[in-house]
Amino acid sequence: MRVLVTFAVEGEFAPWLALRKFHVRRLVPDQGSGGLKVYEAESGGNTVWVHLTGIGAGMRKGLFPLGICARQAGVDVLISSGLAGSLKKELEVGEVIVPRRVGTLRDAAGVEAHAGLVQIAAHSGSKLVEVLLTADHIVETSEEKNRLASWGDAVDMESYAIMRDLSGEGIPAVTIRAVSDASDEDLPIDFSACLTTEGNVKPLPLLMRLLRRPAKTVDLVGFGVRSKRAARNLAEFLDSFVAALNPEAIRKDIGVAAQ
Repeated sequence: MRVLVTFAVEGEFAPWLALRKFHVRRLVPDQGSGGLKVYEAESGGNTVWVHLTGIGAGMRKGLFPLGICARQAGVDVLISSGLAGSLKKELEVGEVIVPRRVGTLRDAAGVEAHAGLVQIAAHSGSKLVEVLLTADHIVETSEEKNRLASWGDAVDMESYAIMRDLSGEGIPAVTIRAVSDASDEDLPIDFSACLTTEGNVKPLPLLMRLLRRPAKTVDLVGFGVRSKRAARNLAEFLDSFVAALNPEAIRKDIGVAAQ
């Protein structure tokens, strides 16, 4: 099978890149957009392609060719992956989650994940949740997380658009993410001002904020440690999950989900 996995930024993908040998290539290079840059590896007889979309709204420029290239390349399964913030106290930092659907504040019904893939992920050890909410900005405070908790179990900035567009291409899709910050936790700095859409740090804005509030340096280091641990957990889960995928297992689990 051909499995396409998306991450927003390289930092989310880095532990998997260290775990398995990937090489860079382009899918459908003769496509009008120039094709899709991916990292390719083999896992359990399956071909894995990893594509970095960028963060949130910044990824939109690359999303149009993603669906087209995925269809033309014969992708069998799409996994929207990366880190997410918890909106419920039941979800702990480091846990790997799989939502039944992904929605937004404007589309509460959202996009249903492929039932068979959800069941396989849940049976493989990820925590099953009902809704992953995709926000249009970084949710930074516990106060805002508490307000959003009535809409979902966790929050990210990419999965809704990816799931909607790839499902629209007829490709079975699922979201699998790891929790990077707790529901009662404020993020240590204003990441929206300190990161590019590719996830690179803007040194000057970061330095200015830490100079104004030096105590936040300790919080930032702690957040980084926890985020890396979550990304490692996600990499280990994805590596075994992708290796176990096969058409028969997906069809079998669809039947189980329907019962």
